[in-house]
Amino acid sequence: MSDDTSVDYSADIDWIEEAIAKKYFKYYEFENFSNIREIGSGGFGKVYRASWKSSDQYLALKTFFNFDDATIKAIARELKLQREVDFHNNIIRFFGITKYEPENEYNPLNLNRYSLVMEYADNGTLRKYLKKNFDNITWKDKLNMAYQLASAISCLHDEGIVHSDLHSNNILVLQNTIKLADFGLSKRIEDTSNRQSSKLFGVIPYIDPKRLMKQEYKLDEMSDIYSIGVLLWEISSGKPPFYNDGEAYDIGLAFEILQGTREKPIPDTPDAYVTLYTACWDKEPKFRPTINVVLDQLRVIIFSVDETNENDLYITVSKQQDDEQSEQDEQTEQDELSKQDELSKQDEQENKNNEEQLDHENSPLISIIADEIVNLIFKKEKELEITTICDFYNVKLEVVYEWLLDNQYDPNYIFLLGVFNYLGLGTNVNKGKAVELYQKAADFGHSVAQYNLACIYKEGKVVYRDNEKVFSLLKSSAEGEYLNAINMLGECYHKEIGTDIDKEKAFKLYQKAAELGQSVAQYNLARMYRNGDGVDNDNDKAFEFATKSAEGENLNGINLLGTFYSKGVGTSVNKKRAFELYKEASDKGHKLAKSNLAILYKKGEGTEQNFAKATELYQELYSEGYSNAFGILLDCFDVDSEEKGEIKETLGGKTTNLINTFIDGMSEEDKLSFHEFVAKLGKPLNVINPTEVVENYKTGEGIFKNVKNLFYRKTNLHYVDSESTGFHFHLQQILQLWDKGDHDKEDCDKEDYDKEDCDKNDQEDYDKEDYD
Repeated sequence: MSDDTSVDYSADIDWIEEAIAKKYFKYYEFENFSNIREIGSGGFGKVYRASWKSSDQYLALKTFFNFDDATIKAIARELKLQREVDFHNNIIRFFGITKYEPENEYNPLNLNRYSLVMEYADNGTLRKYLKKNFDNITWKDKLNMAYQLASAISCLHDEGIVHSDLHSNNILVLQNTIKLADFGLSKRIEDTSNRQSSKLFGVIPYIDPKRLMKQEYKLDEMSDIYSIGVLLWEISSGKPPFYNDGEAYDIGLAFEILQGTREKPIPDTPDAYVTLYTACWDKEPKFRPTINVVLDQLRVIIFSVDETNENDLYITVSKQQDDEQSEQDEQTEQDELSKQDELSKQDEQENKNNEEQLDHENSPLISIIADEIVNLIFKKEKELEITTICDFYNVKLEVVYEWLLDNQYDPNYIFLLGVFNYLGLGTNVNKGKAVELYQKAADFGHSVAQYNLACIYKEGKVVYRDNEKVFSLLKSSAEGEYLNAINMLGECYHKEIGTDIDKEKAFKLYQKAAELGQSVAQYNLARMYRNGDGVDNDNDKAFEFATKSAEGENLNGINLLGTFYSKGVGTSVNKKRAFELYKEASDKGHKLAKSNLAILYKKGEGTEQNFAKATELYQELYSEGYSNAFGILLDCFDVDSEEKGEIKETLGGKTTNLINTFIDGMSEEDKLSFHEFVAKLGKPLNVINPTEVVENYKTGEGIFKNVKNLFYRKTNLHYVDSESTGFHFHLQQILQLWDKGDHDKEDCDKEDYDKEDCDKNDQEDYDKEDYD
């Protein structure tokens, strides 16, 4: 080494020498080591097993290839990091340092001066341990190892350290206990971006995809979480990820991982464990859990496994020594590693961690539940079954509600308390309070709270309708990349809600949300392509996006896809497939799909003709107060949009169902039949007032005269002209004629339209009907 080179790292050498002199580290005379054997190698050097003096207990010597500036800095960093985390039982223990002096002829390892004296892990690396012992490892053992690994990483992150190179070959096992090793490639969080790139191919599956995509990407705590996810899978499987005997990892695997390829769950793996590691290896760091959430989740999983007892866990995070470690300490003559004040600091940390070990109250569990609910609400467009999650963890909604009341420091918890108040979970429904909480969380920039608040202002029931506020809130929420908000902002531009119509912007927003899997946006795109609305008509594209929406289990999308199959839009006519899709949506409560299903039963298309089933479905729709039944009927009789509007206006703006429409003009006998029919439907009689309807419309003037003539012309029903009754319709005759097909053969299935996906609204908001 030249003098110039020595100047570069002289400060680090001085620090090491001073630490030895002040006995911060124990110094081991190198010549007292014997039985030296190589047991592994890494990026900076090799690791040897050695006996100290005459003892038959082994220590590990960590050596370095080159004694240059980078090596010295690595040694200094390693020592500093070890001092900060040495108290943790799942981190390999540092005993001291040894140094080869050039004048000393005894140098069997060809060492370059300093080597670290470490705890020896008798079972080798985690990878070797799993391969050798997997058949004898129970799920209790696997969960213990997973917990120990997460606990070690938690310790690092608490001390501001990012490991950044986690894989199964630098995690050791000492008598079934996980030992995290090799901090040479770790760094302080604030310093991580300066780390030099290393050869990645050997550890590709463990590397954050963001780093695979961009070498300059700054590795951080979430990068460690990704690696933990892969390691949790490896612990469950007993083999390295994407392992093929004799095949090395290559760039092709990196590309597959970037495209979302991950290992598949191993059979009999607990569902919650799969959910956890899947969350950890999410492509997007913002969707990965923190290490504390990982720990809490693992506790829950461990407690839920019958064969596992909390007392069996190797989760002691203090530096308490068992008999074996004490014996080893005595044999290695380890001195105190720090000054008294540092020892006191470690004792304080030990006490804190012991308290954490003994504290298994509900708070961490409820924190997991709250975080999981918020995360799923953000990632999923559908209404979340909060009660299902709480039931899974066997925690009452009231307990979660009380916990949320006491933890209003986090916008997520403020928002979630709003959800509980809005839905009446663990408390009484209080939508006014929910609005206050949503607003508070929205002021913190919480995108889901902004979206929910926009839905409330759009609905105009809890607060006055304010379209400008709707638009403003959705714009902020969409900037937070909330998919529902991106889609609904598109609807604002599409329908002139709080802003001018701009179909180009609407299309782009729908497209953005659709590409990210938002099924309502996919449905909206399908309609735009189908109708040539703001974009060129393209039935193939319409069919493509309707299919995607249906695959996302959006009921409007399923119904629309059924209509496309029924009419041959972007595909061949397939009435059987249309029937299957209508039935799927109908069974899940979609009313228009139920109407379309009735039509196919009536016509015997895609299924056997079944008048009784068709009538049953219509009766269900009437009893449910299906508001579009009247509109569907008018469509079937070629009523143009202008005339339809006049009819609706005459009815006071209400699109009443078929039963209401035919009351006018009934004879007393027919009224009796009508009442009997309504009674069979189970519909309260006070919902419809025949006397009032007859009084108002008995003259049959104006538009109602035209309507009478229209129905007379289209159905060839017997028309009874009476001063008091107008026209005569017997409801059962109508149904019979309908079943016989004595009306125009126009297909009445319609393509459903934009249904706003406001989380808490169960109403259908149909503002346009698209049909052939």
